[in-house]
Amino acid sequence: MPKDKFSFSKINTFNNCREQYYINYILNIRKPNENIEAFLGSCVHEVIEFLYQEKKSEINFDKIIDLFDKIWKKKWHNDIYLIDKRRKVYQYYNLGVECLRNFFRKNIQNNPNFFSNTTDCELSVEFEIEGINFRGIIDRLDFDSDKNQYIINDYKTSKRIISNKKAMRDLQLGLYLIAIHKKYKPTNPVNLRWYFLRYGVEILVQPKLDDQNYIKQKLIQKAKSIIDYSNKNESFYANETILCNWCHYWEECRAKTSKNPARRI
Repeated sequence: MPKDKFSFSKINTFNNCREQYYINYILNIRKPNENIEAFLGSCVHEVIEFLYQEKKSEINFDKIIDLFDKIWKKKWHNDIYLIDKRRKVYQYYNLGVECLRNFFRKNIQNNPNFFSNTTDCELSVEFEIEGINFRGIIDRLDFDSDKNQYIINDYKTSKRIISNKKAMRDLQLGLYLIAIHKKYKPTNPVNLRWYFLRYGVEILVQPKLDDQNYIKQKLIQKAKSIIDYSNKNESFYANETILCNWCHYWEECRAKTSKNPARRI
């Protein structure tokens, strides 16, 4: 029987709600349902991924938005839900345009060599620590040959901006950091960079050895906790919070007696 592979998403689901973890990863129930926020993020990610894969230095903003529009229409499906009833679909579309405008101005405009250091996009990585398997997908990996340095890049369309202090020990990019160390064995420190696209803000940090050890131990600790919890067949329970409004498993959840009030678009 193959060993479980732990991603940040899997660990985060367990942390947020063990009932949802039970539904997703033990009962293996998955739905095509998608919140408009997640749909927006996936469309913006796909546009940026295309730019770096195609490496067309002559790209302009109009072409980027034309690409975004095509991807939005192509990916649209009948199981997209709106949580915030005060907002309209076009507002999320416009937010996607704004995210890409901020990215274009900061990274592409007047910078014909914007993709020159990119080594890979949507890079799948796997590694093992103490017999536990981890995996992840890096949005973009750069290598600056002048500095002999790797940079792990991640795009966010969410509202919340991470602080520099939290960024140093962030488990998501920290997982990627460990993977790059194991895969490439860099001789210089690896940088982590977040693009908070709503605001045109970038956070760049260089975790120290103490931070890396903290991340490694936290990942091991959390994965072992999930394994122990599952092996003991302990009761999984729902953690009812505001996040329930973004959950599509109310029908399966043992703590809910009604359907999620989110509106299907």
